[in-house]
Amino acid sequence: LLTQVAATLHTAGKHNIICIGGRYGLGSKEFTPNQVLSIYENLASPSPKPRFTVGITDDVTNLSLPVGEWLDVLPPGTTECMFYGLGSDGTVGANKSAVKLIALNTDLYAQAYFEYDA
Repeated sequence: LLTQVAATLHTAGKHNIICIGGRYGLGSKEFTPNQVLSIYENLASPSPKPRFTVGITDDVTNLSLPVGEWLDVLPPGTTECMFYGLGSDGTVGANKSAVKLIALNTDLYAQAYFEYDA
């Protein structure tokens, strides 16, 4: 998408617009709030990197942005739960049931995300 946007701006003669872009979430890694902050800090710097990588240490092209400490962006009073399962032992179904029980029998809102690995 970056190259298409850059090409469109160039074709349209918009040479005064700086097009900056990078890669994130590589290797199925999570894209976290502290990584988002590092991108905004790059954009706000006097000479931002026009191309960057965030979330991994890119020791080939050295385009990695420095990422600060974990940012807690949840509102105060938020309750988080993390359930683990090995798979093929009923834990996925049990975890789905646990989330439904929390949602239906407490004053809490429930949201679940299940990640499966091959």
